Amino acid sequence: MDFIEKRFYFYFLSLILVLFGALSFYIFNPNLGIDLVGGQILEVKTKVNIEKIIKKLNSKVYFFQTQEGYLIKGQENLNALWQEIQKEDSQSQKIRYESISPSLSAELRSKAGLMTILVLLAVGSYVSFAFYKLKKQFSLFELGFIVVITLFHDVIATIGFYVLLTKFFNFDLDVKFITALLIIAGFSAHDTIVVFDRLRENILKTGKKTKEIFSSSIRQTLRRSIFTSLTAVLAILPLSILIPDLRGFLLSIQIGIIIGTYSSVCLAAPLLFDGK
Repeated sequence: MDFIEKRFYFYFLSLILVLFGALSFYIFNPNLGIDLVGGQILEVKTKVNIEKIIKKLNSKVYFFQTQEGYLIKGQENLNALWQEIQKEDSQSQKIRYESISPSLSAELRSKAGLMTILVLLAVGSYVSFAFYKLKKQFSLFELGFIVVITLFHDVIATIGFYVLLTKFFNFDLDVKFITALLIIAGFSAHDTIVVFDRLRENILKTGKKTKEIFSSSIRQTLRRSIFTSLTAVLAILPLSILIPDLRGFLLSIQIGIIIGTYSSVCLAAPLLFDGK
């Protein structure tokens, strides 16, 4: 397959992914974790019907079952809910209780967003210096800029798919998810560096920057990129099944790895070709 010849199809697909990710918050209105908006977490071990009590109190909280009981999350005070649980089952046990103030969550949001942007810019700068030998063929700023663009593409596209999953599986969009985005950025950058490294070898060997050199460089690294990503996804898959509390976090990493592999192969090198 000639990836450079088909690059405009990939550009269109990437545009759709980015638009979907950017609009996903407005379309699906995801559940934000209490570490980002403030609120309380209550984990209890009880025999009562939690859903019935929540409806009775008209509480705007959500819950899911854990190995020991139920985990309840919400922005409202959960003391009334706990008292109602105790009324119906005096043997109920409070396993965990956490509370985060809105001011602390606002600080976490701002720092997490800033950290994500700084990491992406740092990775772009690193790639620029790593491929210093190509300074005669390409602008170092251009190399770094393309890497940053592809990383933002991966992050925003992953957000879109993850937000979609929150509607079906009651996942939170929390600090763990932001951590997953940083992991995805690192993995995607690694894949992009592999493609660029082969491209560097071929350009320095032939002295040419033709469409054939770009396409052959992508094809030469395609098998490695796919197998590396597939290995990572399959390694994480059992954990995402066996550990419910980390399921959203692990699934987001798997989605991001797949998108990162796509962007490294189908987006980064073609963009560099068009910018040469």
